Amino acid sequence: MGSTVGAMKNARDARGRPERKASRSAASREKRVRRTPEEARTLILDAAERVFAVHLPDVVGLKEVAREAGVSHALVTHYFGTYAALVEAVLERRFMRVREALVTELAGAFDGTVTVEEMLATYRRAVARTASDAVTVRLGTWSMMSGRTAQPDFISHRMQGLRVLADAMQERTSVPREDLEFCLVTSFALTVMWTIGGHAIAGALGRKRPEGFDAAFEERTAAMIGAYLARGARGAGGAGRA
Repeated sequence: MGSTVGAMKNARDARGRPERKASRSAASREKRVRRTPEEARTLILDAAERVFAVHLPDVVGLKEVAREAGVSHALVTHYFGTYAALVEAVLERRFMRVREALVTELAGAFDGTVTVEEMLATYRRAVARTASDAVTVRLGTWSMMSGRTAQPDFISHRMQGLRVLADAMQERTSVPREDLEFCLVTSFALTVMWTIGGHAIAGALGRKRPEGFDAAFEERTAAMIGAYLARGARGAGGAGRA
């Protein structure tokens, strides 16, 4: 009887050992990986973006990001401190990349021969490309709904990219600053709404979004904003070029 009990105990121990061994092996592999702090932060941020592409930040946490990155919960905490700080870091990196893409797109628009209308058209094309990225739109919408964009230290408040563009436009026209800013806001709003919700909007009108209609939409938007700029120039005395 004693030998039978001992055999059963040994069998249970044998079944348990592979799992413990595998666990120790996984831990050893993690310890053997040598990453610089920047590499570790990038690994975690990349993983967080993949997680947030599927789940909004409010419904997941550090453990899901750590699991996706293949690192320990403690390592994520070591580099970011709190989950809120990790979310902010993801947002900042994502939106900084958007800003860099916009700056690259608009670099040629600061040429002295480019008109205000052309600058706005370039801006709308850049915004349309950004609005086509589902993850950026998802995180941007979440940031607005969660109140983060209202915070004074949010990325757009610190960088003030639109202000730079408005300054460049103001150098080229006599149109009042408020009208130029209105054209920037209108260009952004119309482009984002049409890029994201064009099919739904067309359906609500009882129409289909036909092939090539995006170009026609941009043409009408440009004509509308051009007319508004011309009116602003006349109101300012017509000096300069709009």
